[in-house]
Amino acid sequence: MLVLGLKCYSHDTGAAILSDEGDKLSVCAISEARLNRRKHSFSYPLMSIDYCLRAFGLQSLTQVDLICIDRHIETWPEIASQYGFDNALRMHHPRYDHNYRWNYLIEQTISLDRDKVLWVNHLDAHAATAYFASPFDEAAVLVAEGGTGIYKGSNTDLVPVDRIGYLGDTYQDGLKLMKRRDHFVNSSFLFDKFSAQLGYDIFGAGQTMALAGYGHNFPRKDYVDIDPDRFDDFIINHDKTVLGMTNVPNFEDTQGQELLSEPWVNLARQAQETLEEDILYLALQTKVKTGSRYLCLAGGVALNCIINRKIYDSGYFEDLFIQPAASDEGIPLGCALWGYYSNGGSQRWHMDNAYLGVNYGGKGLEEALAPWNLYSRNVSAKDVALELANEKIIGRISGKSEYGPRALGNRSILADPRSLKLKNRLNREIKHREKFRPFAPTCLESQLPSYFNAPKHCPFMNIAGFVLEQGLVEVPAVVHADGSCRIQTVSPTHNNGYHSLINEFGHITGCPVLLNTSFNDQNEPIIETYQDAVSCFLRTGLDALYVENKLVKKTKETPIINGKKLLDDTAKHTQRTYNDLINTHCDPEKFVDLANRLKKGIKGIG
Repeated sequence: MLVLGLKCYSHDTGAAILSDEGDKLSVCAISEARLNRRKHSFSYPLMSIDYCLRAFGLQSLTQVDLICIDRHIETWPEIASQYGFDNALRMHHPRYDHNYRWNYLIEQTISLDRDKVLWVNHLDAHAATAYFASPFDEAAVLVAEGGTGIYKGSNTDLVPVDRIGYLGDTYQDGLKLMKRRDHFVNSSFLFDKFSAQLGYDIFGAGQTMALAGYGHNFPRKDYVDIDPDRFDDFIINHDKTVLGMTNVPNFEDTQGQELLSEPWVNLARQAQETLEEDILYLALQTKVKTGSRYLCLAGGVALNCIINRKIYDSGYFEDLFIQPAASDEGIPLGCALWGYYSNGGSQRWHMDNAYLGVNYGGKGLEEALAPWNLYSRNVSAKDVALELANEKIIGRISGKSEYGPRALGNRSILADPRSLKLKNRLNREIKHREKFRPFAPTCLESQLPSYFNAPKHCPFMNIAGFVLEQGLVEVPAVVHADGSCRIQTVSPTHNNGYHSLINEFGHITGCPVLLNTSFNDQNEPIIETYQDAVSCFLRTGLDALYVENKLVKKTKETPIINGKKLLDDTAKHTQRTYNDLINTHCDPEKFVDLANRLKKGIKGIG
């Protein structure tokens, strides 16, 4: 069975494909943002669809047996459209790359068999991407984000115990309620509200969590009255809390003041503490309602590594599986898994690594390097480790890309964790981001340093470790202000090249740890291709690229780059690619006819 999973509406669109034609499930998945270079892209995932089809040697959507699409909001503006003709008349949504008209045109003209389409509830997709990717044959699932869900999984069955959100049917204690309950102001909403007070948009949760780590440096002061009566079974209602936030400081109204100060740190600290209390409450509810020994986590809140550690330490469950693509980036995979098992699929799959992209194998590398007069040479892991030990900051691209928002070695920027100077340089000259944001340590799974208090198996960088006193001296660049770290452990089975590099660095320095951060600049997605890597290298202060088995450096002949022009050229290339894909995967005549009708405001397709 060939199953394609899609997220086509709202942010972080993308595609995933799976096949059970071999002796185990084969999976490929990608977010549209990685390909069109628009962070958290809202665009219909044409590039992702084509990427996944080609990964399996397919040319057309007609070759797929089942197409599973996220319903997202259950109430649509039209019966057959998530976007709607009237919205398409308005063309652009006022934020990000959300173009209603373009998305509507693709949705209505894409060449697929509608009888093969299965629509999947958004929360069900989150739950599926956690349970069906886990190593457990029986487990509970907690989904916490814009909606809330508690599920029970057993073998290939996954059923909702409690579920609310996205205008879908409400479940409570395993029963579908006769009347739907709608609820929006939950724990995730409140955290986003706090983030907005700090000047961030809906994607600023990570920055808020990072800022909260400085809470111990300031006298404690709460600016928001948190409703103590917000708990109603599995529903956490912050209506009263949010309605009372009338005199809370707003960073956008403050001139010349940085976030790393009062009152902003206290706001972030209160946001984090409230979310911790709420999610631990839900974790206990999940234990009580399911009786399961194991817990799977998904939804955007599952990216909060501090909360995940608190659940791990709570003792409620014997073990956890946290989906690395826990946010909406993972929805396409969840849709594909839900559809596969709902339609008789029987092969179980354990997501023991997140490398679900395509392996380019060096194809296209020379073309990416050629225009820029760059110097490259074949190197060993030891050669690169020596460069890192000499305080060089290096971008690594190798093999398949990671699925989800964490760079796990194959699309990573690497540096020496012993140097605070490098940490500051990374934030200032390469990532161009706030100085308070931390970097992650990557260690060998078999040689976890004693100064890290962390689970020995952390392949996805989604559960916090804590650094003991020796580590504060040994690896200060990967220790956050509160002594925490978002640790990743690497085994040779899952990433032998990255494991070898860390191992060689350890032999040279006596420190078997590397600083790891995602390979991207501020306000852009993590790189996917060699072209993306070269572009980021040319526009930032990176010292070198480690591309497959080559070390790449700039020369005196390398031109001074106009970064804006380089990005503009990338955007033009993206548009050309979309035009080609419309001809490949859509009905071009129907597309043109509908576009003309939209211009004239005439509803319908001829």
